[in-house]
Amino acid sequence: MRRIKDSRENETEKNVRDAFENFSRGKHNRAAIKKYEADLDENVRVVLADIINETFEPQGYKEKVIHEKKTRHLAKAPIRDHHTETAAMLPYEQQVYDYVSWRAPAVIPGMGTHAMFRFIRNTLFNSTQSEVMYNLTMDIHHYFPTMDHAIIKQKIDNSFKKGKLRTFIYKVIDSYISGIPLGIKLAQLLGMLCLADFDRKAERLFDIAKDPERLAYWTDRYVNEIIGTASEKNKYILDMGATAMAERFVQFAQKGLPHYYRFVDNLLVLHEDKAFLRIVRELFIMHLTRDYHFELNKDHNVRPTWMGIRLCGYVFYHDRVLSSKANKQKLARNVKRLQKKGLDEEAIRIKLASQFGYIKHTNCINFITQIKMEKSLGKIINKRRIKSPFADLSPDCKKPFSHIVNKRDCSGGGGN
Repeated sequence: MRRIKDSRENETEKNVRDAFENFSRGKHNRAAIKKYEADLDENVRVVLADIINETFEPQGYKEKVIHEKKTRHLAKAPIRDHHTETAAMLPYEQQVYDYVSWRAPAVIPGMGTHAMFRFIRNTLFNSTQSEVMYNLTMDIHHYFPTMDHAIIKQKIDNSFKKGKLRTFIYKVIDSYISGIPLGIKLAQLLGMLCLADFDRKAERLFDIAKDPERLAYWTDRYVNEIIGTASEKNKYILDMGATAMAERFVQFAQKGLPHYYRFVDNLLVLHEDKAFLRIVRELFIMHLTRDYHFELNKDHNVRPTWMGIRLCGYVFYHDRVLSSKANKQKLARNVKRLQKKGLDEEAIRIKLASQFGYIKHTNCINFITQIKMEKSLGKIINKRRIKSPFADLSPDCKKPFSHIVNKRDCSGGGGN
């Protein structure tokens, strides 16, 4: 990737106004946004002057704690800081997204959670069970709070040329004591850039196949791993012989990791060989701790894929995708609460549209029926297409002719 050049595209009033629209989309009902928007012209002038004159200084953060599955500590910044950071980065965001691997789609516009869902589902559906028999899932412990400032600045130097933009990003990084403040737009971009090089290397298995010494070392480790973990059920593996095992690892190393994915701080690898995934686990731990100073959660392990892959609120299997238990319970409770208030099915669907949209990608027909929300979007659209018989009647009033005709018992024959 060629380093991004600060061409001063962000030093225009149009860019600053576009940045505010980008940041405030869907937030115009918030009191802080309304107050800021009431004096928007003056705020635009101040933000533009801060970018041109390099006078921007972060105003500090307020801690906000949220409890969603686990406790998260967010850094709440003033609206003007959000506006300035968005305006400074807006013209260069696409260049950052182009550098990030498509296998890490977390914050890329038009991708995100749905793209990750499609990648994993399509990989499992399009591959044979033997090709993706096992999976390795790993999670970085406190990813944003533990980012090393020196390392992230080195990544910035490798991605941005010297100029106002690089100095601006440095100010945001130095405004937080440890790590990156979780809760600002720039944190998402820095979170993707931090491990962008790691993603490329991981896809190539860190170029082990090109280094004879490293290849010999890890080949020996792979052979010892197979021999040391062979059980009574799979002793046939030992009949391959050490030479065949070594050749098998070399083939894997040359092929790399075709089924590697990352969603922010969650790493996933699908493969056919359990021993090979254990080697990949050691490589991941070594590179993340040595080169990035990250610590990984202890629950990582190599598991059979038929047990399910839990990621992004879904559970992936070879032949189906289910929603997580927490998401199903949350949706069922909200539906029950709104039903008790007397709302009809369509009103409930509108209020809980985001939750229904999240869960409708899964194989959930029985669950939707159980919570009495079986009226799908397709049925709603078909209902709207029905033409009413008269102008003052709704489509619900339309009845088949066989339901309204007067049926008489003519079994006796004849008569009036």
